Amino acid sequence: MKRERILTDNWFLQGQGSGESMKIPSMPMQVHDILYHYGKISDSYQWGKTEDCRWVNDKTWIYSTDFRILWCSTDHASGEKVSGEYVLLLEGLDTFAEIRVNQELAGRHNDCYLPCRLDISALVRPGRNTLEIIFRPVGEVLKETEEKYKDVLAKGTVEPCRFLRKTFHDFTTYLGNDPDFYKVGVFGKSVLYEIPDKLRLEEMDVDYALNETLDTVKLQVYPVVAGEEDSIITDRVRVRILYGKERIWEQEKNAGEGFFTRIEDVHLWWPAGYGTPDLYCVQADLIRDGQVIDTCQKQIGFRKITVQGMLDFQVNKKTVKLWGANLTPDQGYTLCEDTERIRRLLNLAKDAHVNTLRIWGEGTAFGEFLYNFADENGILLWQEFFCGHAQYPDVECVREKILQEAEHMIRSRKHHPSILLWCGGNECYLSRDFAAPQEKYLMADFFEYDLKRLCLRLDPDRYYHVNSPFFGSYSNEPGKGDTHSYTNSWYVPGSNHPIFASENLRVSFPGVKSLKRYLKKDTLPTPTVQRHGGLPWPKEYESITSAESWKKIPAIEAFYEAESPEEMVYQYGAAAGQYIKDTVERYRRGRKADAGTEDRICKGHFIWKWNTTFPHIYSSVLDFYLEQKMPYYYLKRAYEPLSVQVEAADHLHVWLVNDTGVSAKGRITAELFDMQTNCYVKKEEFPVICKPGESAYAGRLDSFGQFTRDKIVKVTFFDTKGTVTAQNHTFVDIERHLAFPQSGLEIWKEKDEICLRAKRFARSVELCGEEDGDAYWWDFQDNFFDLFPGEVKRVGYGKTHRSGRITAKAVYDERYVELNV
Repeated sequence: MKRERILTDNWFLQGQGSGESMKIPSMPMQVHDILYHYGKISDSYQWGKTEDCRWVNDKTWIYSTDFRILWCSTDHASGEKVSGEYVLLLEGLDTFAEIRVNQELAGRHNDCYLPCRLDISALVRPGRNTLEIIFRPVGEVLKETEEKYKDVLAKGTVEPCRFLRKTFHDFTTYLGNDPDFYKVGVFGKSVLYEIPDKLRLEEMDVDYALNETLDTVKLQVYPVVAGEEDSIITDRVRVRILYGKERIWEQEKNAGEGFFTRIEDVHLWWPAGYGTPDLYCVQADLIRDGQVIDTCQKQIGFRKITVQGMLDFQVNKKTVKLWGANLTPDQGYTLCEDTERIRRLLNLAKDAHVNTLRIWGEGTAFGEFLYNFADENGILLWQEFFCGHAQYPDVECVREKILQEAEHMIRSRKHHPSILLWCGGNECYLSRDFAAPQEKYLMADFFEYDLKRLCLRLDPDRYYHVNSPFFGSYSNEPGKGDTHSYTNSWYVPGSNHPIFASENLRVSFPGVKSLKRYLKKDTLPTPTVQRHGGLPWPKEYESITSAESWKKIPAIEAFYEAESPEEMVYQYGAAAGQYIKDTVERYRRGRKADAGTEDRICKGHFIWKWNTTFPHIYSSVLDFYLEQKMPYYYLKRAYEPLSVQVEAADHLHVWLVNDTGVSAKGRITAELFDMQTNCYVKKEEFPVICKPGESAYAGRLDSFGQFTRDKIVKVTFFDTKGTVTAQNHTFVDIERHLAFPQSGLEIWKEKDEICLRAKRFARSVELCGEEDGDAYWWDFQDNFFDLFPGEVKRVGYGKTHRSGRITAKAVYDERYVELNV
């Protein structure tokens, strides 16, 4: 039977010529982490800074270990080879590596997006064997590249690093690191496969087709058996299909044959909010003489996705709008995956009603954990190939590498029901539009034909999107394809109602506690008034931001000037949150009130970005320590599947938006609240019916007539049982013009919830927790919320802390209220 051995023990790292060998604490582990463990460098690399570790870039680094062969590939008596095969799988190498077994060259590898698989049968011997992985300095490879392609580079269109298949942002400052922070080393498992029979299950293809009524599926399973032809003829393969623990089908055939079956009354896989994401398991066993010698299994889900128009999808005949986020690398200082960090990222997305995540083409590959989580929780994935924001050189070696990466991704991931589409990459064409709008994109044929043909051949039922953004007279045209909404930096015609906003951003700050950790300071700089041509924040913050982020700030001028770091965090957070609320609600309505049609123009929205890769000020809704920033809660509320809204335009328009799988019927109550008299002064009701996937215009609030702008318009949707199922409110003036009362906030606990009530309107109530000095990961289910007088707000909180001290304060209140839990 095939034996899998993960090589984790007895690894050593040595810099060539140093003479010092360091035992690696655990594998996989990259060079900077090992050096930090031994005190050779400081933790500055974890901030992406290289003041004390630039020398790491210039060295050749050697990983070494040994392993024993547990059975011999050579007969000791005769000296002849016997049947058997040894395959070495190195899941992740970053990036330019030479692999040696017993001092003999086994192979070379130069792509961090591809695993390295080597047949080392001819190199191993009985007993002890040695393995070395030798990483060349990136600078050497860059110099060789510059010399080899000097004619191409002379045109000034392509950067040298674009010839290399290494993480692009090792060469830029965009994610918050120095541009020459070159990660290096082993970041995936090292696996030795011992195959005594020279026969194995190489892969298993699973294809299916649902009938029109979506209750019966025709399933085709192709176990790919590799090895000696004689064995393939005589050995058998058994395929089983399971739903949970129930075995619903089984069949056995000769190795090399395909399997075909029909399953009735299937359980469908649904996106979150539309049904249960039911999953099946397909298992193939390779059998010899009644014994299982190899096995392969995949988790699959049956769903039918159809494309009705540009990025307009139906899943199982239900229209699904994509409300989601852009996922960037969970951290930037190593490619070694931290499963618990990723689990938290994904759980926070699920809690925020995110139904789609875009896996960014300028990021890094995620492991199987993310895809399994998405399958099990009904989160759709917009999966990009690893190309981004640049011209790529139209040379054969680059084309071939990207095609190999794409083929590997498709073959290894296509069974996941969560994957919605494949996309060629991020902002490739958009970079051309910025730099040379009149020129043809160098690799246009590759993205528009070669990658598309590959997807059609390997996965014909999934949609392929050429690039993000794409389509139109320029790639970012909102009315033609998807758009990246950098409307704070660019004027983009038609951006109010785009077809699809695949990136939308405004820069905000993390909380004060994280900001201090970012800067490594106990005291933060005092905000200053922005002068003509000056920065909108203290100069100290420029060291932890990038990409001209000062151009991408929200409308902070609509809020009171900040005089303290806490007020500055609020000013930026509330301004970014208000921008998110306004744009997401408009996109979800999808049309103007007087449009004369019920069609929703916008098919989806992704916030840029979900997470922070280095301690860095930019536009994410989670900070580097995976703490929710203020805009996270605004986005969570804006993504509520059923949303009642007030559009404050030339008239006050009342809407109900339904992105659930069932119809919503009931009434909307609209009320005008006066903060000064602390009471409601106007009221109107609208009956409303809103079908799934639609936005319903309920009516205008002209009956409210003329009123002073210090009033608040509150809307509540009651279902036919009289239950409140959605609530919202809007101000009709900027916050800077409003005076908020002292709220008289009260706090108490009932069961596992924090309860709050205010005597007067409470603006932006912030909850904070602390247990033995730990203020992180309290995970309040809502935060930075407004509270009308007399209402009881109930807030659950996470499992990290179940005891400690919780404080609450409305932003303009003079005092906190406290609660021990």
